[in-house]
Amino acid sequence: MRASSLTLPLLALLATGCKLMPEDSVFLYGDVRLPDGSPAGGSLIQVDRAQADLDDWNNPGDPDQRVWNYEPYTEVTAEASGGFTLETLAGDLRTEGYTREGFEVTVRHRFRVYPPLASDGSGVFAVLYFEGDVDLPTLRPWDWGLTVGDGLSLSFAAAPPAPETPPTATLGEAHVGSEHYVLHPTTPSPVLQLQGGAGLVWHQSPATSPWAPSAYVLEDFDAVEAQVRASSDGLWYFEPLGASSSGLDFRLEWRSPRAALPRGTLRPVSRGMTCSPAPVDRPCPFTDGRLEPVLAIPAGGTEDDAGVEALTFSLNAPTRLSRVVVRNLDTTMGYLGRLRVVVEGSVDGGAWVTLGNFLTVLWDTAKPSRGFPLPSMVSANDSPFGEGPIEPFTPHLFLDAPLMSELPVRLVRLRVTSEGGGTSGKLVKLGEVSLFE
Repeated sequence: MRASSLTLPLLALLATGCKLMPEDSVFLYGDVRLPDGSPAGGSLIQVDRAQADLDDWNNPGDPDQRVWNYEPYTEVTAEASGGFTLETLAGDLRTEGYTREGFEVTVRHRFRVYPPLASDGSGVFAVLYFEGDVDLPTLRPWDWGLTVGDGLSLSFAAAPPAPETPPTATLGEAHVGSEHYVLHPTTPSPVLQLQGGAGLVWHQSPATSPWAPSAYVLEDFDAVEAQVRASSDGLWYFEPLGASSSGLDFRLEWRSPRAALPRGTLRPVSRGMTCSPAPVDRPCPFTDGRLEPVLAIPAGGTEDDAGVEALTFSLNAPTRLSRVVVRNLDTTMGYLGRLRVVVEGSVDGGAWVTLGNFLTVLWDTAKPSRGFPLPSMVSANDSPFGEGPIEPFTPHLFLDAPLMSELPVRLVRLRVTSEGGGTSGKLVKLGEVSLFE
């Protein structure tokens, strides 16, 4: 039985046994299809590489926040059958050296492989780590059938199936406590995103068809477009005859074409309002309508101190509020899977009343193996088509909920707690908070 393992983007290898030399060829075998499943012969398959270095080992930081800068590496044209073979060199897959402690390590580079977008704008790509000859998951764009109906109702097809494990591969394994897991590729689930001219307006995960955004979600943002995406992460092992064994960590992602939505007409009363704590060199970045996720930094702190127990927003005048929309919130409580978003109001900052206390589910806590392979397979610019990450393992929080405000308030406080309310978390990064009367 293969030993259980967690595959990291930075992999230390023992300098023993069979080892590929830098000049040795390494082959990737793949198959590309059209959305209907027929061979996409003649398709140009592009391969890009993002290099890592020993600084990533000595100063790893947060792997989820690392930005991989891809550059063109090679390309190949698929045969009439849809099959293709990519040749790389072992020396192009890794950087070798020594840590500050004197250990010899190998730092693996990151690759992505993708065909052009289909004629309807759907696309597929794979992000990879590998050490030797491997078979790739099939590259087939998915026919999502995304349509916009009456009342902004969005309809779309079910997600594609998880990629089939090739007969030449075996699956990874892991242990969580006393439980043993065979690491099948994760099951894709539809993620619906609304992209606006200013950035990410909404992220619905998992999404069920049909789904319609509320008028509060659309707010008054320009050029909003809907898109459905899905992904599957997997870990395969290969032991080809006469060649070195190899692992393949992959992330396969599908995207639909975008569908335009009409512009919303609601402007929140919180637009342009001040907040505390706030950056000293700019207005409050959480109410400006720009949607850019910004670190929440304590007064007098730096980016290294990111994370505040609460954010307080000041309205121009006491207002009776009916709705709150929170976008792209990252907290220290995300690892719990389930947390509470607490919204409180006050007239003068003395007495506070609860306007809303919302249980939010970020991921299914009944699946302890959900984190394998590691979420470090997600990076901000992995998509060659311009989309940001969909974060299947560490999703940010989006909330659209009614408020119970019997009396007008001028100050509104946002914070998070554990599901039971006994533990308070910190707000680390936030895109936007919108309050409506």
